[in-house]
Amino acid sequence: MSEWNFTPPPLSTLSDHAVRSDSQALAGKTIALFISGSIAAYRCPDLIRDLRKHGAQVQVFVSKSALNFVSEMSLHWTSTKAVIKSLSADAEHLESDYAYDLFLMAPASYNSINKMAQGIADSALSTAMACALGCLEFKQTPILISPCMNGIMHNKILIESMKRLDSLGVKFITPRQEDGKNKLPEITTITQQCIKVLTSE
Repeated sequence: MSEWNFTPPPLSTLSDHAVRSDSQALAGKTIALFISGSIAAYRCPDLIRDLRKHGAQVQVFVSKSALNFVSEMSLHWTSTKAVIKSLSADAEHLESDYAYDLFLMAPASYNSINKMAQGIADSALSTAMACALGCLEFKQTPILISPCMNGIMHNKILIESMKRLDSLGVKFITPRQEDGKNKLPEITTITQQCIKVLTSE
């Protein structure tokens, strides 16, 4: 452990909400981040900041159960945008005619993947997911999904749902399979997958 003489950090020209740029690979791109109810949701503030470091704007859609694992305030702070957790007369799930360049579901729970595959739209998040499938079908807007759940839930129903979504053109990020679980990959891995999808069009 190095010795610290208790000096303060150097002053920065960045504002509190700003992030240091790593690249402009996602400049001009807006990503809709769908966060479902998985413990891995606690990592999403870091994911949001990493996407922004490459120039992306991020709009967060969150399920009620996800807010058990990550706070609305931290998501708002890191994205600089109000978090969409419910639908109102403003039809947030259709905001700006859904002018998103990419839909990213990370983490994607067992429940959310199966709902998306079956076309269930009974919440703000699942309704947004249904709209994302429409954007994929009619506008070729890509969808990336990062599955996260205990391996005991990686059953035939889940596999069939993923195959069905795959047949519709949805892309999956390979989970980090450790300790009998499908875990969220490293944050930089997810960001690089987003860059790859958006720069290979």
